[in-house]
Amino acid sequence: MKIPETLNKETMKNLNNRLYIIGNGFDQHHGQKSGYLDFKKYLEDKDTDLLEKLEKLFTSDSLWGDFEETLAYLDTDQIVDECLNFLFPYSDDDWSDAYHHDYQYEVQRRIDTMTVDLKNLFTEWILQLKLPCDAIEKKIELKKDSAFISFNYTDTLERLYGVAQKNIFYIHNKAIDKESTLILGHSRDPNKIKKLEELYNNEDTDVRVAEGNRILDSYFEDTYKSTNKTIQENNEFFKSLRSVSEIYVLGHSFSKVDIPYFQEIIKYIDKEVTKWKVSIRKRKDIVNREEVFRHLGINISLVEFNSITNVDSKQLKLFNTANF
Repeated sequence: MKIPETLNKETMKNLNNRLYIIGNGFDQHHGQKSGYLDFKKYLEDKDTDLLEKLEKLFTSDSLWGDFEETLAYLDTDQIVDECLNFLFPYSDDDWSDAYHHDYQYEVQRRIDTMTVDLKNLFTEWILQLKLPCDAIEKKIELKKDSAFISFNYTDTLERLYGVAQKNIFYIHNKAIDKESTLILGHSRDPNKIKKLEELYNNEDTDVRVAEGNRILDSYFEDTYKSTNKTIQENNEFFKSLRSVSEIYVLGHSFSKVDIPYFQEIIKYIDKEVTKWKVSIRKRKDIVNREEVFRHLGINISLVEFNSITNVDSKQLKLFNTANF
């Protein structure tokens, strides 16, 4: 995935020294129902069959708490158990040539549900998200002539704030229509996952089982969100951040899968002087965030945290702008 042609080096030269990093908490602050639990509710209405399969093949508690990372832990044993019913013995009196492929077909069908069907429903869900009427009342002060990295699939920055598309790098792509290719996945390197093909492959292995194992192995590759690939394809963008001296992180959870992007940003900025303004939901989140910044090699004295207050919803602030 490459950045839009509009967000090129020439454009970046004209932006100021401020970078905004936008996460899902930004959309949620404005009343957007864009959490993973909201996606679960959408599936309850649109596709209960997919929802049941998701909660059967993944640990449901972690699934809706950390959706993308949980995708790395598909219960392949469960799929194999279900599909064994289609692994007919070659000695079967009613043997049919179709039996050469039935088992693999059933494995592939279940994998398609966890990949193709899931992504299609996820994209449909994103496209139907609407900002509530009072979203404008929750607007915060943003400098539109800045550079933006959005981890969201929505166009809230454009619609609500009037930020020019050329100033925004949608790092996981933006939902434009049903054909949009959204980057959704886990950070578990498939090369570090024991391959079923290697674990269960010997001269006695049924060729149908071996093919099924290859299909299961491919799932972990297809659902892997390769941050390295994204970084390499957009190297010029990250290099263009050399002049940045202020970074605002709004509504981002610093999830494990996204940490490599922060590491890449830090490679080019002057990390000894660049100031960070980070929004948090709860005061206790500061401890976790400080640990992340220490891991990134950033002096905590350069980081300022501001929490969402738990007052009346009309008075909610993503951060205390007076401190900025």
